Amino acid sequence: MMRVSVVFAFVLAMLWSLAEAQVLSYQNQELPIRDRTRACYLVFVKLYDAAYFRSNDGEARCVKLDYLRDFSRDELVEATEKIFRNLHGEDAVEQFSGELSKLARAYQPVSPGNSYKYCVGDSGAGEMIRDGRVVVRLDSANFSERLMNIWVIGEESDGKPRWNFSRCPTTVF
Repeated sequence: MMRVSVVFAFVLAMLWSLAEAQVLSYQNQELPIRDRTRACYLVFVKLYDAAYFRSNDGEARCVKLDYLRDFSRDELVEATEKIFRNLHGEDAVEQFSGELSKLARAYQPVSPGNSYKYCVGDSGAGEMIRDGRVVVRLDSANFSERLMNIWVIGEESDGKPRWNFSRCPTTVF
């Protein structure tokens, strides 16, 4: 009987962790997951696992990145600025240089197992979250939306994200 109880408790714990991974809490809301994928460079170099969460009304959105390799602070800053420039142009980089600098100062190196979340709330402001702590708040709704475009460029009619990075050919979680 004791063995059955232990097995039952283990199964419940596993089911609870799977259910918990399907929802992200942000600004007193429960955001259901809409999609997940794995980002790759040159098809086979695994960079990070990405998950997209969105409130049912579509106002609050988060991207969670679980890193699969080491990136220095400088590599994160360089990649962010390069992608932002490619997406939005040099004029936008100049217009939002203060916000990009603020973000660059907040970045910390990552290793496998580390994660960042980037969320845009109901107000349009963005927040970068590391280890459950807000590391930078970005008040410009215009900039916050443009920054989200680094990972998600829009949504399909079913609410799934249009990812804006190269994905691995097959992803198994």
